[in-house]
Amino acid sequence: MSSILYRGALLPEAPLPAPDQPRRWAVLVRDGAVAAVRPDGQAEPNDADKVVDLAGALLLPGFVDAHVHVTDTGLLLAGVDCSPARTVNEILDAVADLARRNPGRQVLGHGWDELNLAEGRSPTAMELDRASGGAVVYLSRVDVHSAVVSTRLAEQARLSEYEGWDGSGRVERDAHHQARHATRFEIPAGERRELQMLALRHAAAMGITQVHEMSAPHIAPDEDLLALLEIGREPGLPEVVAYRGELAEDEAAVRAVLERFGGQLAGLAGDLMMDGSFGSRTAGLLADYEDAHGHRGHLYASAAQVRDHIVACTRAGVQGGFHVIGDGAVAELVEGLRRAAEVLGAETVRAAAHRFEHVEGIGAADIEALAQFGVVASVQPAFDAFWGGEEKMYAVRLGRRRALAMNPFAGLHQAGVALAFGSDSPVTPFAPWEGVRAALRHHNPDQRLDVHTALEAHTVGGLRAVRRKASLRIRVGDPATFTAWTSPGIRVAGATDRPTPLALLAEELTGGDPTPVRTPSSITLATKGTAT
Repeated sequence: MSSILYRGALLPEAPLPAPDQPRRWAVLVRDGAVAAVRPDGQAEPNDADKVVDLAGALLLPGFVDAHVHVTDTGLLLAGVDCSPARTVNEILDAVADLARRNPGRQVLGHGWDELNLAEGRSPTAMELDRASGGAVVYLSRVDVHSAVVSTRLAEQARLSEYEGWDGSGRVERDAHHQARHATRFEIPAGERRELQMLALRHAAAMGITQVHEMSAPHIAPDEDLLALLEIGREPGLPEVVAYRGELAEDEAAVRAVLERFGGQLAGLAGDLMMDGSFGSRTAGLLADYEDAHGHRGHLYASAAQVRDHIVACTRAGVQGGFHVIGDGAVAELVEGLRRAAEVLGAETVRAAAHRFEHVEGIGAADIEALAQFGVVASVQPAFDAFWGGEEKMYAVRLGRRRALAMNPFAGLHQAGVALAFGSDSPVTPFAPWEGVRAALRHHNPDQRLDVHTALEAHTVGGLRAVRRKASLRIRVGDPATFTAWTSPGIRVAGATDRPTPLALLAEELTGGDPTPVRTPSSITLATKGTAT
């Protein structure tokens, strides 16, 4: 039996709140579980194998990133990061540099946004050809629903035969899926492992102790997810919870997918597409795009297919769910959910705790439906920070009125919809504190969350989204998976005349400084039940 005593911790909420409660606590961990939580110095055990002084750091459950793409994140970390670019030439220079350093290998990258580029457009195939010396090049847009590719890749994958090819090198829909297939499905096993390890180590460095991998046939082969699940069992790395976005028409189809992955899937959900994205104008809308009149995006599944999928997953005892962005796609999805409830009964559907990803454009009536049927909303606060408000991408694509209605976090929470925060990395980076900050500073003041709700959504909300019981409090009997954090405000929180640690956090996170304010004092103190 191994044990560690963590002393001098601040807790977001004391186990038994009282006016005279102490400000610092001792947490005893035995064999990977919390064995005791007591005021500092009060009947502490003298037989702990190790004592760690947290010196007033705030002890929290580990962050959970409820929507990630691990291999793609590794590709970004090792490839071309287009997100800082403000001109096409900056992207081309980065492509040329990587091609020069890795002759004979494909050049992969991510993160360009034509709205941030001086030319107002993406690179062309001809430009990529010249920069790369004729290599295979794939650069995904920031939303990963479209990309630009080189001529060599277009010819090898025969992209001109697929819907979504426009001749310039830009691909979306089926052509984009084919381009991803051509560049992702042939990655050697050793290189794939390196990419996955790179991404998971980076997540751990951000204080993330669990990630929800959103795999799908159009994203990666079965081998990619199976390899990731194996790596995710290694100590010191975030736990991997796996979803596979495959549409099932009946229970037998669900069980066939589960069998392929050795029963390791949490559900057939995640990047199972109802529609696309706002940035690529493929999200399904009820009214036209502001900057593309006559165009309302695309729907990739019908209410009847949603009904069959939800019924099949419920009967198989796993979660079902979809990627859904636009209000038109949300409406179709909710109609399918209602039809599933007509087949199974509302309580049966509610008990299954299905989950929908993103739900950026959703009205009040559909929010009530999600609450009624117990759906978890897996959302990304950084989307509002990156693209929200009256001037950024949402406003360009949808107009200011609709833009301010996107990502209604407070509306979802107030209606009783469970929230789980994530990044959709590599769409936005692993940065959980910035996710919490974004929820507190939503561009629409009516949709801002309080710090307690936001922290819950980015920690235990992710655990609840995979149907585990969890609390923001550090409780006896819980797995010892937590992190400790310091900041200028937290360092003075030991004084009895100061507000609670959460109140100080709210002050810091909603202040005028837009830079990160926190660094970990201890990274992943304990992970997956094994103290580290």
